[in-house]
Amino acid sequence: MSGSSDFHILTAIIFALFTLVFAIIHFSFKRQEFSGWVAFAYVAALLAYLLDALREPTTWIGFIFVSTMMFWIFCTAIAKAIYARCNANFPNIWAGLVLVTATASWLWLTFVSPDITTRSVVVNVAAGLLLSLALLPLWRTGTKFIDGTLFGVVGAVAATFIARVVIVYIVLGETITEQSYGQSTYVWIFQLTNGIAALALAVVLLYAAGHEMILYFHKQSSRDPLTGLLNRRGLSGSFNARPVGEQGAVFVRAIILFDIDHFKRVNDEFGHAAGDNVLRRVAKTALELCQEYGQVARTGGEEFAILTHWIPVETAQFLAQHICDSLRFVAHPELGTKRKVTASFGLAVLTDIDSLDDAMDRADKALYHAKRNGRNQVALAKAA
Repeated sequence: MSGSSDFHILTAIIFALFTLVFAIIHFSFKRQEFSGWVAFAYVAALLAYLLDALREPTTWIGFIFVSTMMFWIFCTAIAKAIYARCNANFPNIWAGLVLVTATASWLWLTFVSPDITTRSVVVNVAAGLLLSLALLPLWRTGTKFIDGTLFGVVGAVAATFIARVVIVYIVLGETITEQSYGQSTYVWIFQLTNGIAALALAVVLLYAAGHEMILYFHKQSSRDPLTGLLNRRGLSGSFNARPVGEQGAVFVRAIILFDIDHFKRVNDEFGHAAGDNVLRRVAKTALELCQEYGQVARTGGEEFAILTHWIPVETAQFLAQHICDSLRFVAHPELGTKRKVTASFGLAVLTDIDSLDDAMDRADKALYHAKRNGRNQVALAKAA
């Protein structure tokens, strides 16, 4: 078996493996749209590579056209994947213009004014332009190391597509024909650089897919699935993170616990589905009112916690009272027009030596004091 055949087989196997890997990621993690586009891209790359590697002077022109289209589809799908990752709208019009212009030029240079050299220039320039579309969302929204890496690799690959025709036709001065194509320097450089480019893109895209999955599952582990609020783990992470806001003599951090009054009755009388809707509305109300003041978490069935930023203690008290008053006016259609949902609150100001458990324990005692005093009110914890 020749070295060239070994290279072709190995490259095809690599393309097939990356197709399989990204397909597995996509189907096991369907929220990640961009891995689906990458899998589709590598299917196209595999077909393009095999058709070009098997090309002979007598190969039907239709197969050559399909190979070319698969190459362009690979570049377009990679760009689509990156747009999906960046949550940006893909420029379908620009991509369409490039594809239509390139296809028309390819057909002209094949049937009207045959010129395989110029046709190969068109193929590579179009591929570079299609792939370059991915640079814009990375430039606009990229803030992480992986975004910069993607930008660099995509830019380098797009530049390679254009640079190789410059090297072959201008620097080396080669001219090719249909008969000499298979043994030309151009086809050797074309297949080699395509394999390296596809491998480089696959590695960095695989890293991006893994990075996004890790972030997603980490976020899921710190979020309450029903309300979307932080859970106890997420609240603990916020407690240990660097506090947000201005520190000073008049600024404090506080923990506010609140518990929906008589929530068991809601579940017993109206069902758990109604209870879940009540929990979502209470969570939404608290989250909207706390946007500038702190983090909101669901720490139990009908129990919630607010960890404030550095704010005046009066602001923390006002925040707790404002949420307490606002919950009474939230409509819950499942409970009828007369049934209102209220909550009892306990507020504890954190000290320098407080742990989250210490602060929540004091806030919890204040919460039960509010319940014993008639509910639907805010109670302040005693100083530590």
